[in-house]
Amino acid sequence: MKNQNYSEIGIGKYSWSYIIKWLIIIMIIYALFGWLLVSHPFAFYTVRGSSLNYSRIFYLHGLTVGFAGITGLMVSQAFNLSPTIKKIIFYLTIACVLIGLTGGAINRSMEHKITLWYQILSMFSLDITLLSLVIGFLILKNQLLRRTKAYWIAFLASVSALIAGLFGDLVGFILDFGNWPGICGWYANKIGYTLSEWQDALLRTHSDMMVVSVLSLLIAIANYRFGSNLIGKAKIIRNFGEWLLIIGIILTLIIYIVSGLGGSSVQIPHLFTEKGFFEPRGQSVAGVDLGDFVIGVFTFTGAILITGASSFGKRNPDHKLTKTETYTIRGIFMAMVCIFLAVGGLGFLEEYRADLYNSDVTTTPLGNYGFIFRLLHVDVCLLLFPAMILLMLLAERSLKTKANRIFQIILRIGIVITFIGALIFMLVNYHSFGPGTWILALGIIILLCGIIYYLIHDQQKLRK
Repeated sequence: MKNQNYSEIGIGKYSWSYIIKWLIIIMIIYALFGWLLVSHPFAFYTVRGSSLNYSRIFYLHGLTVGFAGITGLMVSQAFNLSPTIKKIIFYLTIACVLIGLTGGAINRSMEHKITLWYQILSMFSLDITLLSLVIGFLILKNQLLRRTKAYWIAFLASVSALIAGLFGDLVGFILDFGNWPGICGWYANKIGYTLSEWQDALLRTHSDMMVVSVLSLLIAIANYRFGSNLIGKAKIIRNFGEWLLIIGIILTLIIYIVSGLGGSSVQIPHLFTEKGFFEPRGQSVAGVDLGDFVIGVFTFTGAILITGASSFGKRNPDHKLTKTETYTIRGIFMAMVCIFLAVGGLGFLEEYRADLYNSDVTTTPLGNYGFIFRLLHVDVCLLLFPAMILLMLLAERSLKTKANRIFQIILRIGIVITFIGALIFMLVNYHSFGPGTWILALGIIILLCGIIYYLIHDQQKLRK
């Protein structure tokens, strides 16, 4: 499938991808300065058991809101939604990035309402972006596309992301206004929570759903762009992967909505516990969280099957991928494998042996390792690696074949080294300036070099 799907929008004579390129440059500068002035990216805590640092949280949201907004823009372009929807999402994406970054730079607490509400405008922009995506898919006139599973993956992921955003708005409302005007506290008590306990449940729902939804949107683009016209076993594998991903999104929606709104009696249970296969939360020391189990078995596995079949499967001879498209989908496949191994594999170990690794209990023997896993599996595998997938998709449409090949090689090397560093850091030596730290840093530096290479060689500037 070629690039004819991309209908150009932009500002003046400049294409949307050129504008996004400069937004990415601004995001990189923000991340680097934030690393020096605030904290290393994404660190909510300083040490295990410490309190939340809102300065770091707002700094993180400055990056993640922009990342999610650019993902929404890519989805609207890849699936060729209506021109009006694409234009709305384009301008909202600019607001997500610019307001999010400047807000994250000046917003430091919940007390300073002017800076707080200024940054919240970026989150509202993202909400409207996601709502526009949902509407765009509902009114899509391409009936052939509407009958594909690629359409349903993108549509369901958009719905899931929108609901996750609304949960985040509710968390923010409680943080900002407390129990005013009394409705939230009343509802929390009705479902067996204190207000702070309900807030924690909503936050878990928001964060898990948003991460999975954005990653599913990226896989939806890759599936639609590179997964068509497979034949034989590859087609069967891709179809199976699509069904797994669809089922995973639906089950994740159900589990987390029930968990967020249903109360203390319907919290996400544990599987494979020391007491048996299935135990309610709070009645077992260890076990695999049902929500995480569904994400790993359905969402991640489906994504790997889709990208794997698209990377190496046989195709209709008249619809083979170009070299640039092949480089891109294989890079995405490799990134997904690393995500699965770290989040799925080590996540299973960390939860199954929570008696050793539980980072919420200071008496567990290896709790510090569990704490580091919680940080790195989010920081590296569920934020940094998906961001690299987004850049792969952006580069595929704007770099020449040779430049894209070099860019993909740099990113693949960086992903593998970062992954190895994260494993060493999580399993062998979690101390600062240990071997894992240096390998992890080397991988991130290589990824940064890849990003700079992409930005330099992206020559697309004017609208087509």
